[in-house]
Amino acid sequence: MTGGDKAGRRFGLLKTAAFMGAAYAAGSIPTGKLVTRALTGQRLEDLGDGKVGSSNVARSVGWKAGALVLALDALKAYAPAKAARLAGAGHAVTAAVGVSAVDGHVVFVRGRGAASALGAAFAMDPAAIAIGCVPLVGGSLLHRHAQAVAVTALSLPVISLALHRSPRRALGPLVLITLLFAARVVGSPGSPLPGSPEVLWTRFWLDRDER
Repeated sequence: MTGGDKAGRRFGLLKTAAFMGAAYAAGSIPTGKLVTRALTGQRLEDLGDGKVGSSNVARSVGWKAGALVLALDALKAYAPAKAARLAGAGHAVTAAVGVSAVDGHVVFVRGRGAASALGAAFAMDPAAIAIGCVPLVGGSLLHRHAQAVAVTALSLPVISLALHRSPRRALGPLVLITLLFAARVVGSPGSPLPGSPEVLWTRFWLDRDER
C-alpha cells in the first residue's frame, strides 16, 4: 500500500464527504455566465454558439474575458482537490474531490468541463498534466482545440502509468475522461442524443453539437 493510499484510509468519511460537497458546490458556479453578464449585461447562451465555456466567451466577449473564465473554471476544481491533498487526503480521495468539482460544472453549468478537468488533474498529478499539456498547447496553436483536448485527456492515464504511478492514481484521470466525453456526447442543453455513428463521432472528437 502506498503512502497516499494509507493517508486516504486515515482521512475519514465525514471529511471526505465535506470536501466532495464543497467541491461540487464550487464546480457549479457558472463562471462564464457571470463574467459575460458582468462585462456585457448579456446572457452567454445568447451569444456565439451558445456554449457556456471559455471558448465562446473569448469569441463573443474578448480573449481577456475568455482567459479569465478559463482560469476560474480550472481553479474551481484545482482549489478543492489541492486543499484536500494539503489536509492529508490520499490519491483516491483527492481524485474524488476533483471529480466532484467537474461533476458540478457538467451537471449544473451544463458545460463541457475541459478547463475544470484540467485543474482537477493538475491537483492530482502535476507532472502528468504538465506533459499532457504539450499536445493541448500544440493543437490549440494549430486551431484544433477540440481534438487537442481529446488527445490530452486520453493520454493522461497513460502518462501517469508511464511515470510509474499506481493504477489507483491513474483512476482519477480515467473518471475525468468519462465525464468530459459524456458531456460532449450529450451536447448542449436541448440537444437530442446522437442518432448515428457520424453524429456521435463529431460530438466526441470535434465537440460540435451536430444533430
